Amino acid sequence: MNHQSTASPRSNDSTRCRHRTFEGRRCRLNASDPAIGLCNKHLAARDQRIEDADIVLSLTGELACFSDPKRINVFLSRLLLLLAQGRISPRQAGVMAYISSLHLRTLEAIERDNIRDATAEPRIILDGPRPQRD
Repeated sequence: MNHQSTASPRSNDSTRCRHRTFEGRRCRLNASDPAIGLCNKHLAARDQRIEDADIVLSLTGELACFSDPKRINVFLSRLLLLLAQGRISPRQAGVMAYISSLHLRTLEAIERDNIRDATAEPRIILDGPRPQRD
């Protein structure tokens, strides 16, 4: 017996949203714009991802690492601007500022440890363990 897969005409409908789930199922909603092929829900999700990527780029820019207090200051300045523009929520800004504060404290602690290690005198052990001789 020859079984042919019969795709429902609805799954091939070009007016439906083109978004597919991880399981491969297609969204059931109609596309809001046939040229884009996405429903309002998935169009908004795509726009949100683009906006999130733009915010990350605005925050970090050329800052590859935060190993310098000056770079953390630049990051916090950019964070303040994004908050003032309303592009980031106060809750997100507060969390990022808190994490930056913790990072700044660890940088200071690392600097103190490096200074302490550099000024420490080398230890010389005069009474080492002696070998056991039978």
